[in-house]
Amino acid sequence: MMKRWIQAMGSDQTRMRDLTYDEALDAASEMAKGDSTDAQCAAFLMALCMKGEADDELMAFIDVYRGYALNYHAQPNSLTSIGPTEGRKRFPITLPVSLLLASVGFTQVIQGGDALPPRQGTALKEIVESFGVAVQLSVKAWQSMLFHLHIGFLPTEQLCLPIGRLKQVREQLGIRTVIDTVERVLNPVLSTNLIIGVQQRKAMESLIPISMRSGFQQAYIISGIDGSEDLPLYENSTMRIVTPWGDESRSVEPSKFGFTSTALPLLAKEEQISMVKRIISGEDGVEVKRERDHVIFNTGLRLKWFDRVDSYEEGFQLAEALLQRKEAHKTMQRWIDQSQYLKLQDVSDSDDSSSKIG
Repeated sequence: MMKRWIQAMGSDQTRMRDLTYDEALDAASEMAKGDSTDAQCAAFLMALCMKGEADDELMAFIDVYRGYALNYHAQPNSLTSIGPTEGRKRFPITLPVSLLLASVGFTQVIQGGDALPPRQGTALKEIVESFGVAVQLSVKAWQSMLFHLHIGFLPTEQLCLPIGRLKQVREQLGIRTVIDTVERVLNPVLSTNLIIGVQQRKAMESLIPISMRSGFQQAYIISGIDGSEDLPLYENSTMRIVTPWGDESRSVEPSKFGFTSTALPLLAKEEQISMVKRIISGEDGVEVKRERDHVIFNTGLRLKWFDRVDSYEEGFQLAEALLQRKEAHKTMQRWIDQSQYLKLQDVSDSDDSSSKIG
């Protein structure tokens, strides 16, 4: 029972100990199989959070839950983008950025789930779905879409069902737990490139050893806007670049690239959606300059970081040209059309299977 693993960690903070990899593996397996009640899962996650997760404990949970994740074909040259589990309260820069990168053939895998406490905002999944993109697709359909469009969204709750079953427990706890880390490094398509946002330095440190063990070869761990992977223009940001040869800390100073801006305002869900529509449709007036500049800056950085251009300046120029040509809008429209078509095919295939069984 889960109780023995809670007792093994200890209830007194002065005598708490880390679980061994095998112990954590057993605990994670018990939780993933559904052999523990919600109350037991909550108590274990709380105890682990209070103690602080050790690397072996994190890796054990990742190994177990990865075993329950859906199997996709490897997409080694893709970029996986993962934002905050709490959702977003400002303009979701990473969405138009991903659309622009996909438009030049750089495969983008966006992963995320429903927004969770403590600072609950709008989940990127909600925004993508609001455009009419179907995200609940079969593995076969999703892979077809990614191949043709170079972009796809993976909803965590569908990707790994045991994580979905813990949603209510995590909502009631209202704190970050080991599952927050696990769901962000499942890497189901074996992408070699990762860009991930973190809220706290502690989270950044914990991701350094496990990002390489999760199959990524180049990881950018960013303390961006509200803990997202989006870098602001109105202040400097800290990030860690992790490769198999080590990691380095770096400060990103937008002013060195000629960018300045005021802070992005808080936006409700509908306001976020409206701003994304305006940006990807090619609008370039004064009212959207702040958000548009953020998209150009973040797109240019990613193009250079992942060796798609030779210089940052070339990246910024390409991003601006793509926006002017409405390439992000074209990619979004193809994404909507293709995903809805594949969704209908999934339904048709399911009906055919049912009739044959009957």
